[in-house]
Amino acid sequence: MASGVYPNTVFLSGKFASVGADKLVTCIVRLERDAWRVTWVSDEPTPRDFKGGRLNKTIDRATREISAMYTGTPAATETELQFAIYPFSDHASTILDVERHPDGFAVSNPAGTGLAVQGGSLESLVEHASASLANHQDAMFNWVVPMTDIAPG
Repeated sequence: MASGVYPNTVFLSGKFASVGADKLVTCIVRLERDAWRVTWVSDEPTPRDFKGGRLNKTIDRATREISAMYTGTPAATETELQFAIYPFSDHASTILDVERHPDGFAVSNPAGTGLAVQGGSLESLVEHASASLANHQDAMFNWVVPMTDIAPG
């Protein structure tokens, strides 16, 4: 087990998991052949794992399902939702931080490579990042959202 680059997270077999006092729900989204597999990792309550068709619809479904569990609960104010998206490989070591913008999404690399990519959707963001990175097979996307942004407490 090695410490992660984000507070209260660690990598376990190339995946994020929570540690410490803050509550974290991690939604691991990885491409398996022609479908996106969602696996939830948390000590907190989570929905069931599932497979989805397109990345955007899969993330939307995961967001709806976790929001339904936390809306109106005190836990929503104490919990963060972390999407760990693996579009290329389950063993990626380059972590691209995702941020939501009015026109879609943007990504930057915390390692300081200067990479900055934008896309109107998560799918286009992955496509643009893939074209911009020399070794895109080694990249994953990390998006952390306060639970109150999707499930008001």
